[in-house]
Amino acid sequence: MAEEESQPPAPGATAPASLQAEPPPPAEPVAPPPLPSSRVQFSGRGGEYFRIWVVNLLLTLLSFGIYSAWAKVRKTRYFYQNTQLDGHAFDYHGRPLAILRGRMLAVVLLVAYSWSFDISRTVGLVTIAVLCLAGPWLFMKAQQFRFRNSSWRGLRFGFDANLAAAYRTLLPLLLIWFSGTILGALLVPMTVLGVVGIATGLLLPLMHHALKRYQHARISYGNVAATFKPALGRFYFVYFKGLLLLFVTAAIGSFAALGVMWVANLLRRTFGFAGQGDTQLAAMVAAGGVGLIAYLGVWPYFSTRLQQIVWGNSHLGSVGFETRIRAWPLLLLVLKCVSLTVITLGLYWPYAAVALARYRIANMEVIAPAALNDAVTGVSARTVAAGEGAADVFGLDVGL
Repeated sequence: MAEEESQPPAPGATAPASLQAEPPPPAEPVAPPPLPSSRVQFSGRGGEYFRIWVVNLLLTLLSFGIYSAWAKVRKTRYFYQNTQLDGHAFDYHGRPLAILRGRMLAVVLLVAYSWSFDISRTVGLVTIAVLCLAGPWLFMKAQQFRFRNSSWRGLRFGFDANLAAAYRTLLPLLLIWFSGTILGALLVPMTVLGVVGIATGLLLPLMHHALKRYQHARISYGNVAATFKPALGRFYFVYFKGLLLLFVTAAIGSFAALGVMWVANLLRRTFGFAGQGDTQLAAMVAAGGVGLIAYLGVWPYFSTRLQQIVWGNSHLGSVGFETRIRAWPLLLLVLKCVSLTVITLGLYWPYAAVALARYRIANMEVIAPAALNDAVTGVSARTVAAGEGAADVFGLDVGL
């Protein structure tokens, strides 16, 4: 029987299932390409900074601290000029006399606060009132001086020196901070002081967050302003976890201190060569050890996590920031620097400063929607008001 010749189906007829084309598989979602980023680089060397540090130290001692303002300019300029982003180094333009005036004012205020209550309760309360009234202005001027005297690619940074905003943000923080001292001077009951102390502790993350938000939301680069995304809940989480770490490390340190005291008492009873003074010395060493263990157990975590949050929520126009700093590597680096500084009787300090700066800076990335060079092409120097421009000459750097 002859095979039937296969013919194509008539127009309008449905093709057999075996001849129907299978629908194409759904396209897999494609992840957007990562945004361009630029790693910040640090080229400083411990040996170079050691020479600057030695001269700064000697001249500061010989001048009874007056040269410290010039020392800060030399130190800051060295670290700025050895920090590069996208092939361009930062620079610092601060004037030593402005720094010296700020430090003299800071010393006067510190001495007044330290001794005022020894004179009288009234003098102490008046001193606190002066600190609360002057504090927001001083902090604003210090930030203005710091950023107005910092530059990159020939353009200076800036800081929005709005006095009303400074008092709205900072005056409540100062009142909360000094509330315990004020109420104690007014002889309120201890129960009230305890409640105020607990409330101040609970508000500490909020105060820290408000301070960082004030700083990072008012910076500018040329005519581009910065923004800061609030992260209060994350601040509270870091503080809570840091408090737990403090309890754990303090407990470990306390057990170690008890062991030291037990050995000291055993030696005194057994051999009789350790006197009462030696026991007290052992107690002091043990207490210092507890504090050191607690500090090393909490500070690396606290420092790194807050840096990640603050920089991750900061933007300068379309440019974002990210830091890859981690607690464990920072702890190991700090242990190394502290050990070598102690062994060398302080001579390793400049090398430690360079090593810590390199770790922090090298883990910083700047993220832009395009290449960083293209992202900052349109940035121009903004017009500086007369009052803000005077910060270069009459500004204050009070070390805040």
